[in-house]
Amino acid sequence: MKQDYPIQVGDIVRSYDFADAYKDDDGNTVIFGRDVTGERACYVEGVVTAIQQGSYGMKQYAIEVKRDVFGGKEMDRRVGETVYPPINGTPKMCGGTTDYVEVIF
Repeated sequence: MKQDYPIQVGDIVRSYDFADAYKDDDGNTVIFGRDVTGERACYVEGVVTAIQQGSYGMKQYAIEVKRDVFGGKEMDRRVGETVYPPINGTPKMCGGTTDYVEVIF
């Protein structure tokens, strides 16, 4: 899901663990790994506390985790911790750009 505005500090977001997209044989964009229920649901939800310089010169979000879902199950492994996904638009090594974090309301 593309954002209409940049994610900012204080936003409540969902960051998908295995989200990705590819073009099928007909040129259609297929997005997978963004399930919010069921056994394929893998993500964290939380508050963006910073947008900072990360490893290798790439910017990243700092997200304080409030909810952790893995394999469709509520977990507590990452709750209370901070995760650091790359900001949307970061180039990926195999082409394309990241867009794994979205604002939720």
